[in-house]
Amino acid sequence: MLRMERETIGRMQEGNRGYRFSLSNEREGVKTLGRHPGLNGTQREAATQIFQSQEKIVGLDGVAGAGKTTTLSVVREGVEANGYKVEGFAPTSRAAQQLAGAGIQTSTLQAHPAKGQQPDTGEKRLYVLDESSLASTKQMHDFRDSASSERPRSPGLRYSPA
Repeated sequence: MLRMERETIGRMQEGNRGYRFSLSNEREGVKTLGRHPGLNGTQREAATQIFQSQEKIVGLDGVAGAGKTTTLSVVREGVEANGYKVEGFAPTSRAAQQLAGAGIQTSTLQAHPAKGQQPDTGEKRLYVLDESSLASTKQMHDFRDSASSERPRSPGLRYSPA
């Protein structure tokens, strides 16, 4: 287990070296946020930071009811406008159903590696992982390996804990 944790952390750190893409250009981010005047200041700031981040792994954390799902819905809209395909994953079917409430095509975390290696279609992808604290080390390791093998240089691998 410790080896898997070290590999996962190492891959995450390695993946950010030389990575200089953001999920949404500033103009598209502003347009997307403008279509959602009901966002509170914290939600607006979180979405802006996710749009502009040049990290491959970004965390979104908050207490129950803070508006994470609403924020992810806005992020999904903005990054899809920038050409990303958004896919959601969660360690339980209940959490997957909740994430689907953000309009994100979602399945369980176990389903991703089970699909096997998919052909590289060249599309940009954003992966959203909800309720990450419920995922085991092995699940995270397997997910990271399968996501990385699809598009090793792909911008947009993101991690959003609940």
